[in-house]
Amino acid sequence: MKKVMVMVVAAVLAVGLGTGQAFAQGKKVEFSLNVGAMTDLGEGGSFSDVLFTFGPQLDIHLTKSFMISPEIMIITDDSFSFDPFLLYPGVLLNYTAKGGFFAGAGVVLPVAFWEGETDTGDLLPKINLGYRGAHVNVTAYLLTDTHSIFQYNLIGLSLGYRF
Repeated sequence: MKKVMVMVVAAVLAVGLGTGQAFAQGKKVEFSLNVGAMTDLGEGGSFSDVLFTFGPQLDIHLTKSFMISPEIMIITDDSFSFDPFLLYPGVLLNYTAKGGFFAGAGVVLPVAFWEGETDTGDLLPKINLGYRGAHVNVTAYLLTDTHSIFQYNLIGLSLGYRF
């Protein structure tokens, strides 16, 4: 539980400091809500189960081409059961190219809550690429295990609306 609280406090501080500095320097900060689906891809079987994701994301534009994007994915199964309750907080560094396309990488921390218990997994690398329209983001991403990199993966697609 201490590990979870430390990560939450660190994420809140990072977002707060980054947003404050971005506003002070006249940088653009965008908020979006994302919905999507992900499945497994790897040695243990592929496309065996679909998980649904939704959650907030903040895009803090550091320069014209780079943005840092803290996010929290809330994950549920196809029956929308929240037992266990799964959160994947993370942060990504994205490069935005001309034409609205972007690519980036970062880390997420799996956190599970069930029957009064809490457990965290290892930090997982996240690689993403997508397209940013006027108010819509379309993102494809890959989460992989650090112990057996690219052998056990989660792949997903999300659609976000920017406010």
